[in-house]
Order: sequence, then C-alpha cells, then structure tokens
Amino acid sequence: MSRNLYATRSREQIVNLLRSERRYLSAAAIHRILRSLGTQVSLSTVYRTLDLLVSMGVASSRTDDEGEQTYVFCTVEHHHHAICRKCGHVEEVDCGAMDAFAAALQRHHAFELDSHSLEFYGRCARCL
Repeated sequence: MSRNLYATRSREQIVNLLRSERRYLSAAAIHRILRSLGTQVSLSTVYRTLDLLVSMGVASSRTDDEGEQTYVFCTVEHHHHAICRKCGHVEEVDCGAMDAFAAALQRHHAFELDSHSLEFYGRCARCL
C-alpha cells in the first residue's frame, strides 16, 4: 500500500479502524464509531476512502442480510473469508484448494473458471 494514498488523517483513521475491527462494517457504522471516538470525519469521506480501498484490493465489500454494503480490511493476495455468525469476526482463508477444483471443472465439464466468490459461515474460536 502506497503511503501517499493514506496521506490524510481521516483516511488513516478509517484504515486503522477497519484493521482493528476484523469484521464487516457499513460506511455508516464506521462513521458512527469514528465520531464516537472524537474523529471529525464526513460520511462522504468514509465512502470515498472505502471505494479507494476496494479498488486497491486491500478491502473487500459484500452486501449483508439487510441489503447494506459492508467492508472489511484484507490482504491483497487472493483469499476467502470465514465469517462468525455470532460476533461477525472475519478470518482470511487461503484458497489453494481452488486450483484443484478449477482443474477438475476443466477436466470433467470442459468449463474454464475465470472468477469465483466464496464465503464460509460458522462460529469463531471465541464464540464456540
């Protein structure tokens, strides 16, 4: 991540919040949390920063059960997410098995996989 893309204090605080939370949050929730911590940031800045992070590949977005767009900070390497249904904690999951699956799709169905999306749901170690 290029340091100059996070040159503003607001952007750095948004990134730090996402890194520490390790769960999907809406822009409104991020804005609310930052404001409760005394950070003066506009909701539009939160949205613009989230769009930037997603475009850079260091944040992932998904639509939650209520239809709201939510975001989580993640690594640039391709991976999937294991999401705790109880507390919302997100863990990155290596996707090495996808190579074997893609090869099997090609071999058995003559289908070439060029993209995929996969999330795992359950309970994290703290919530067991």
